[in-house]
Amino acid sequence: MRIKQLLGKLSSERMESFMQASVWHSARNKGLTWEQAAVDHESIQEAAARLTPHASEVIKEFARHFAAVPIEGEQLIRKLRKCTSLSGAECQLGVAELADAGILFSVQKIWGENLYFLPVECFIGWQKVFFPYKPEQLTSFERERLMNGAMRPFCRPFSRQLLSAFAVLGLSGLGLTLNGTLPKKTVSKLIQSVDLDERWLKSFELKWSHADAYPLQAAFILEAASALGLLTVVKGSLKWNEAMLHQWLKLENAAREIQIMDWCLALLLPSGIGNAHMAASMMGLQSGQWHSKSSIDLWFVDLHPAAPSGNEASGQSVSASSNWCELWHSMGWIDLVDCEHANGKELFFRWNSAVPWHDREQERATEHPSYVTVQPNGEMIVESECPFWIRWELELLAERKSDEQVTVYQLEAAAVSRALEQGRTLASIQSFLREASGAPMLPSTVEVLLDAWTSRACRTSFAEVALLRCDNAEMAAIIESDVKIAPFLKQKLGSLDFIVEQGQISEIRRLLQKAGYPARKSVESESSRDENAAISFPIFNREQGHQNEQQTIEGTITEPSYFIYEAFPLHHFELNNQVGKEKLQSWSQRERVPSMWIKQLRTYHHSTRRELIEQALQWQTPIQLRMEQGLRSFVPEKLELQDEGWAVVGLLRDDPQPQTIRLTPDMWEEMRLIIPGQESPI
Repeated sequence: MRIKQLLGKLSSERMESFMQASVWHSARNKGLTWEQAAVDHESIQEAAARLTPHASEVIKEFARHFAAVPIEGEQLIRKLRKCTSLSGAECQLGVAELADAGILFSVQKIWGENLYFLPVECFIGWQKVFFPYKPEQLTSFERERLMNGAMRPFCRPFSRQLLSAFAVLGLSGLGLTLNGTLPKKTVSKLIQSVDLDERWLKSFELKWSHADAYPLQAAFILEAASALGLLTVVKGSLKWNEAMLHQWLKLENAAREIQIMDWCLALLLPSGIGNAHMAASMMGLQSGQWHSKSSIDLWFVDLHPAAPSGNEASGQSVSASSNWCELWHSMGWIDLVDCEHANGKELFFRWNSAVPWHDREQERATEHPSYVTVQPNGEMIVESECPFWIRWELELLAERKSDEQVTVYQLEAAAVSRALEQGRTLASIQSFLREASGAPMLPSTVEVLLDAWTSRACRTSFAEVALLRCDNAEMAAIIESDVKIAPFLKQKLGSLDFIVEQGQISEIRRLLQKAGYPARKSVESESSRDENAAISFPIFNREQGHQNEQQTIEGTITEPSYFIYEAFPLHHFELNNQVGKEKLQSWSQRERVPSMWIKQLRTYHHSTRRELIEQALQWQTPIQLRMEQGLRSFVPEKLELQDEGWAVVGLLRDDPQPQTIRLTPDMWEEMRLIIPGQESPI
């Protein structure tokens, strides 16, 4: 579950109670709220230093073994008992402390099972504190291999890929089939518009709706649009949220990429422990510096040698680092170099200039820069820093010929025609191009072309009643005098309209296109008389939308997942409000045992010693023993009954290497029960 999903479930009083925990002392003094402190790296570092030993062990091992994957409560305690020297009660006490501070959360499923989890964004911070990946500089041999390697082809930053995909939706329309999915033709164009490689998405074992109609790439694009609040499902149909879309187009490039990466991580980190650790460690690397993939693989093996680094379920051996390198490369964030040498293959990677934390100050260097160069032949060269609201309009107005560091568009008659269909006019097109290019005038040849194309396009349209409709008498005369079109005109109605057979609309449309008078693509119906009803490519400009500033979407992800299913949809369950110390048996039942058992070390009869051991086993608490070696801390695990007496097996944990040992009652002198959180005698 993400922080923003938690905010909808937490009361302001509970969030304030989190900040009263001692671990957030410094963050509280800085005036940070809980949701700010919970993801702030410096605040997390300070919180880690203030945790009690029990809580510190719990959160460290939780991050190591479960990462962003929820775990059932009993399994959590069993794992903590196995990989730490804590008793069961100490584990529970640590969990309670973390819950009271808003670090660890739990939900209760319908059948009573408790699932514990770290919010996705918080895991990244805690992993950096406990298990930071500190890469070493490349050796001379590695640098030589890197220089001789083969650079992978350029992929556009994913935000630009999404823009191309959204443009496809705008041009193709948002209408759905009877099955509630986009038409196959639209889906095919959607996939072709992006560089995203589906193979690496599949390595995260995602599940999605309408898998028979949508390849995973298409579902991923649609889920991104939905999660970012740009596209909504209304009564079984897709619809743009125009205010949100406009705000998204106006975001600075870095803010937009951060938003997309946050969404991507929230979706993919819960897919597996190895995937989560690899992503978090790679996120901490500086952009522009090359790293060897093998070095990060070795770090992961040292961190968690028992965890699978690949897709264990399908028996694949591809490591989690490869999954992220390949995926992020196809999303335009990472550069890759393949190197083959005598010992095999090696992969080098670096974050490129498109990553969110790259310095993008140059984008704000001028107030009204020239982003687009309009050539006399209608070719338009677009700089990489070009705002998205300009790119959005160019996707409609022209044909994209190439899209790398610099994008090249070409003005064409067909593109201008579709722009007119989407509500643009000659005047608005000219005004837009002047603003985008920063020039007071367009090249004269471009002005002539625009004038010619707009004077001929969209002057006719078809209606479902099979009327060929012209916009004025002059156009009707041209149609009527065309020897190839005239035979299809059954009857003239008034001075502008002609009755035609509905089955012949496609042929008439082809002839009009050939004659240089392309008709509108849409066919009017009774339900679409409103001129704006056919607009699926909204018009945006620099000044538009200030009245909707309160709907800004920077950093906003909406709740529903319409297209890709969450691995663990925890937001469907209620949060547990209390996971406090009062639920510990040793705290709630300590009045049921003699106070001397807890307050002081004493010598007891063998039968009483056994009673203390049994009580410790019931409460899952440690025992303090005075032995020949001095005071020792012992965690009993099981009682062995024998004919001649009894013995207890447990963990003697004071040694540098805690060890499981079997003790008989004559092997210690004095003893007392330890209540976790009250270790000192009262």
